[in-house]
Amino acid sequence: MQKIAIIGSGPMALYALKHLFNTESPVEIAIFEASSVAGVGMPYQPAMNADYMLCNAFSREIPSVTRPLLSWLKDRPKRELSEWELSRHDLAARAFYPRVLIGEYLQAEFEALCEKAAAKGHTVTVHTDCKVTNIEVQDGKPALYVGGQQRGANWIFDDVIIASGHSWPTSPAIDDVDLVSPWPYTNITSLKAGDIGILGSSLSAIDIVVALGHAHGTFDETGDQVTWLPADGSEALRVTMVSHLGIMPEGDFYYPFPYEPLQHLTDEAVGKEVGKGPDGLLDRVFALLCAELDACDPEYLASFAPSAKTVEGFAPAYFERRRELGGLRAVKRDLAQVRESLEQKHTIAHRYALLRGHAVFDLALRELSESDYSRFLEHLMPVFGDCYAAVPHLSLARVIALYDAGVLELLATGEDSSFAKRSDGSIEVETEDGPITFDTMIDARGQSPSKVADLPFPSLVASVDDGDAALLRPFELNVNGLNAGRVFCLALPQLLERHPFAQGLVECHELAGIAVRQIARHANK
Repeated sequence: MQKIAIIGSGPMALYALKHLFNTESPVEIAIFEASSVAGVGMPYQPAMNADYMLCNAFSREIPSVTRPLLSWLKDRPKRELSEWELSRHDLAARAFYPRVLIGEYLQAEFEALCEKAAAKGHTVTVHTDCKVTNIEVQDGKPALYVGGQQRGANWIFDDVIIASGHSWPTSPAIDDVDLVSPWPYTNITSLKAGDIGILGSSLSAIDIVVALGHAHGTFDETGDQVTWLPADGSEALRVTMVSHLGIMPEGDFYYPFPYEPLQHLTDEAVGKEVGKGPDGLLDRVFALLCAELDACDPEYLASFAPSAKTVEGFAPAYFERRRELGGLRAVKRDLAQVRESLEQKHTIAHRYALLRGHAVFDLALRELSESDYSRFLEHLMPVFGDCYAAVPHLSLARVIALYDAGVLELLATGEDSSFAKRSDGSIEVETEDGPITFDTMIDARGQSPSKVADLPFPSLVASVDDGDAALLRPFELNVNGLNAGRVFCLALPQLLERHPFAQGLVECHELAGIAVRQIARHANK
């Protein structure tokens, strides 16, 4: 029986297990989880996240394992739902739920899948409190070490899947200024009320803002409009998000799901352009995106200068329009518009095209030259990132409540930002509006890409042919001496190096499937 190890037990590992479950021949699977609880993953762990932090994927978008999220929720006892301030009336395919609740679902699905796998003839063993510290080649196969020890032949495998999830610095910094890590969330909630800066203004920053609001006051969410009142002793709270452009992602809006097919930016059209070679590939695929935008909303690109139809010119036009609307005032206006979009089932055409388009655009990214990939990251990735980071309405309403209470600002640093530690311990940030000083600053920049050489397995890294090379599909590492086994890397930081859209449950499901299909092809030879 083929022996497979999975390092990690979060969403990527869960979906890898699902795909392995569906393979034709029985396999022996060992899962190694560093924490005491398997099947959840860092973004959904209660120790890392507060129960008011919302997942920005609605329930129907989350790939099922043994059953859809909505089906699982409908089977929860009334008492359990009430603990989450939910009733059966609240359960809907278009609803957003707390990340910790999603974690409970993932854990339940993990346990259910392990049971079903055993019934199908697979063998699944789960090792918790078991941190893999090294991977070494022995007799042509990968051997795992835990706590510096390799525990006999049982820890030598045919295939290893590294699904270790996120990797966060414990002491983040910028320009030699120490920042506060947002993980676990208690790092945020333990901060004293004062002048608090947040580096970033996307989804992680929104979570931090909401966490500070809960820690230092109370949100009243009983009426049509959310309000916030400070707790006694927290009147000094002032929170400022600072980011390059000083804008937040827009709110979730109505769109048909599953996605309607695109007309111009299709898999076939991108494949045809890829077949012509890398020279000019980015510009050709971007032209398909422009054709798509023109088809769905002829007035959108026409409202910009002609330069908006170039790779370098699109983002400035896109974001300048967003900036013209005006910071947090625009967030209030945006919330009213997207609420109307959902109520009227009205699709915002250009946003829907960009949302669908990022997944198709992704098909060309590994084929780009290095210079064109750098152009993509600089000029187009910020737009796609802004589009698929749609914010749940309740999160936006909480942000607006803090803004209306006079405790929240959003500022742009612009091109010439700088961060400096002052003699009194405070932090000074140069923004487009001039310098601003904070008592402390929280890092909300999200997960950074890393190279294979940065994996925490020294023997494996030393044996990899090129630890600086981009990780490409099917994610199999080229390891010297590994002639009777394989190692697949699905660790998020390493994926992000050349798969910038890799974050999210949908992507976990897809990428895990690619690796497992490669494993199955080898097994069937």
